[in-house]
Amino acid sequence: MRKERRIFGLPVLYWGLWLAILFLWMGRFVISFMSMYLVSDMHVDAGTAGTVVSMFGFGGIFGCLFGGALSDRFGRQSMIIIGESGAAVMLVLLSFIDDPTVMGAALLIYGAIASVPTPAIAAYIADVVPLRDQKRAYTLQTWAVNFGYATGPIIANHLVKVSYSLMFYAEAAILIGVTVMLVCFFRAMRRAAAVVVSAATCASTDASSPDVAIIAADATVDAAAQPAGATGGKPVSMIANYRRALTDWPLMSMVLLMFGYTIAYFQSTSGLPIAMTQLGMGTDEYSHLLTINGGIMCLLQIPAIALFNRMSNTRVLVLGMLVTAVGYACQIHSGVFLAFAFSTVMWSLGELGTFPIAATTVANLAPADCRGTYQGVYNLVWSLSQGVAPLVGGWIIAGWGAQTLWTACTAMFILVAIGLYVTKGARERAVARNLAAAMA
Repeated sequence: MRKERRIFGLPVLYWGLWLAILFLWMGRFVISFMSMYLVSDMHVDAGTAGTVVSMFGFGGIFGCLFGGALSDRFGRQSMIIIGESGAAVMLVLLSFIDDPTVMGAALLIYGAIASVPTPAIAAYIADVVPLRDQKRAYTLQTWAVNFGYATGPIIANHLVKVSYSLMFYAEAAILIGVTVMLVCFFRAMRRAAAVVVSAATCASTDASSPDVAIIAADATVDAAAQPAGATGGKPVSMIANYRRALTDWPLMSMVLLMFGYTIAYFQSTSGLPIAMTQLGMGTDEYSHLLTINGGIMCLLQIPAIALFNRMSNTRVLVLGMLVTAVGYACQIHSGVFLAFAFSTVMWSLGELGTFPIAATTVANLAPADCRGTYQGVYNLVWSLSQGVAPLVGGWIIAGWGAQTLWTACTAMFILVAIGLYVTKGARERAVARNLAAAMA
């Protein structure tokens, strides 16, 4: 029997979602520019702007928790489609709000809806990509995110010069387009899976048919992407999965450490624009920094795969944390654009391995029937940080200045690096157990 169809060594089922991720992140710029929108267009102070933007992150807490568990129960595809289409509706509503309090409440709802697909996407990749290829798959996913992150700010910068409202409409339009694309893609995959029923029926009389072999292989992968609760098997218990994840020490230690990392890292989209605004810089300079970050990731992410494959996950993470610490340390005394640009280069190099290898580690830690929940708990870190980071950044800048913020961030990255090194044994043993079970 021939193997399932693959492109560049990864299943077709992966590449359909990868393309959607690329387009989504090319249009994901509203939250990155939200602090500037609030300060320059709605005329609120830095502390208030940070509080309002933080509501998006707090809303994401609910989206990640329930999105991951629901994807285990009802399927990855349903949660992805519902989340992306719902987020498009909320973006249109946000464009009509001119009161900071109402904006905060709306961002809370928007954050919850927009975060529903995040754990489902991560779990879907683990479902359809073999364990040995997952580091490569998550690295390529990060490349798609960063390519979009590099081009999106350029588009948004031109939009906001005309009207800030345009960036809301543009992102909503992109979400709708991607949702339609995903519906077509998933429908095509379901049709391929349905063919296997008749293929299996006639396989006994035409077992040598290569077409049957190909369809059966693709359908097997597609079936693996659907949780038990979504395929008619034994329903997945959401409560049991939560209990399993929350009592898994290797997972929870990773979650706690990455929480510290993300609070500091997300100052690049919350504290940094405020600090630059106070120094007299605007959307042009800030969008250039975002483009530098995304450009470095696009140029070096794929070549870095070979290096990451020769190193343990923990070693990649620790080195990434330390390089990121150097980048944020350089921002302590930055006062001009070129200084911020150099700092951005440094923390971008640190980011190369941090995001994809952390996602790979969590995927490797998760049992097959609990992947969505594990990814939901892990991605809770990102949503919670998106809520806490603007609060922390805004308060520290308002009370003690940007230099204090960058000093605290540098210290946090160093502490997280130490923590990852100390806890590596428990993670490696858990991953080895899952690998042995998968091979068996």
